[in-house]
Amino acid sequence: MAVATWEDVAVALGRPASDFTPAQQAQITYWLNGIELIIRGRLGPVDALDPDVLKYVETEAAAAKVPPAGVTSDETSISVAVDDGNVTRRWEKKPASAADITDEWWELLAPRRESGAFSTRPGFGASPSSPAPDMHWRP
Repeated sequence: MAVATWEDVAVALGRPASDFTPAQQAQITYWLNGIELIIRGRLGPVDALDPDVLKYVETEAAAAKVPPAGVTSDETSISVAVDDGNVTRRWEKKPASAADITDEWWELLAPRRESGAFSTRPGFGASPSSPAPDMHWRP
């Protein structure tokens, strides 16, 4: 079960909870659970993750799938044109996928831990992946 709720998604969108029908609430809950399954599949148990970050990522990923207020269920995109510019936003009512989670959100969930300029490897021998030194090497 997802950490975030459909109410969290409503808040993220700046819309009152009354804007969402029971069917929309169920759809958002389904997406939230799917997003958590995807995160668990990539990063392992979500109990080890920061719960605030997990809730944020789940909420934002699900909110991106919700059509804007006032859009009928038949519509799949909105286009806005101003002068020479044109912007189109598309959405589909399909299951959650890893593509719904941006690289920035993955980075929030599992930040890279850089070791700095030096690596630390116990022992003093050659790396197991390095070939044995050739003492008879000639150019």
